[in-house]
Amino acid sequence: MMQELKSATANFRPDNILGEGGFGYVFKGWIEENSTAPAKPGTGITVAVKRLKQDGLRGHREWMAEVHFLRQLHHPNLVKLIGYCSEGDQRLLVYEFMTRGSLENHLFRGRMPLSWSSRMKIALGAAKGLAFLHGNREHVIYRDFKTSNILLDLKQGRRGTKPMFLHGLLEHMVMLRQNMSRQGT
Repeated sequence: MMQELKSATANFRPDNILGEGGFGYVFKGWIEENSTAPAKPGTGITVAVKRLKQDGLRGHREWMAEVHFLRQLHHPNLVKLIGYCSEGDQRLLVYEFMTRGSLENHLFRGRMPLSWSSRMKIALGAAKGLAFLHGNREHVIYRDFKTSNILLDLKQGRRGTKPMFLHGLLEHMVMLRQNMSRQGT
């Protein structure tokens, strides 16, 4: 799978970088619709591939447990984790691609300004995503809620555009189980 994701991102080419954070780089890539096989740019499904930095990686077992937990989370206001890859010291997460970038870019970086109506829909969507996490039986607390982690998409719903999604859950969550807490950092 590592080779497929390398091909899907043109060998993690710098011009495919969508963003960078403390945990790694996010690359734009393309995969076939029903598999992780690489597709030509502009065809298949566009994905965001997060390549985690090797320094500071948690233990493999803990990371895998969190990945499996995240794969169980399904909500319209959370970015979907499509898959993952762990080979040697390389760890990759494959997410659905959010076509309009981050809320931060729209508010502070000169992208097309958002109407007040859109801002309210985004705030409501982000709140619904957080409420889902907090109300989950595992009681997930998302510790990195900020405009750069609210990603926007052009999903069409009954009321038009649905631009509300959270990002970066794996790296910034605390799962509370009974009286014990486990940090996802």
